[in-house]
Amino acid sequence: MKLNNAERNKLLARSLFVDANKGFKDIANTLGVGEKTISNYKSKDKKDGFDWLTLRASKCIQKSHKDKENMYSMFVDYMYDSLKEIRENEELKPEVKTQLIVSLGDSFSKMRKVASAEDPEAYKLGIVKHTIKTVLEALNKALPKECMEEVVSIIYSIQEELSDVSI
Repeated sequence: MKLNNAERNKLLARSLFVDANKGFKDIANTLGVGEKTISNYKSKDKKDGFDWLTLRASKCIQKSHKDKENMYSMFVDYMYDSLKEIRENEELKPEVKTQLIVSLGDSFSKMRKVASAEDPEAYKLGIVKHTIKTVLEALNKALPKECMEEVVSIIYSIQEELSDVSI
């Protein structure tokens, strides 16, 4: 089926609106028609079951979901890099390292809001991280410095095992 010029423009207008996030003025300029024509295309498409706003929102939601997944993944990578940096910094005292690890745990637990909205398994991971943070804070308050040095040393020695976990 060959499309006439108006049908082709309507499809292009829909695509520019939905996929390229263009406004009526930009679409009209691109296609060399008036804004009223674009409005008419949109109205006709809506009658035919193609609501441009719904299509645009759906595309935006899908993109947003992917961006959040990527953001969470990037944050996890940042956390591991930060832990490695803390571990390898020989100038930091054990109590400072402990506080930095606790701070990272706190940041990770705050990410649970993103994780809970995007991935229930990641949300469980956030709960685990929050638990670890709480335990480390309590240990830091209750144990002498030498004991905390041993806790930090143990965490470093088993970090590969800790990072290779599935929930």
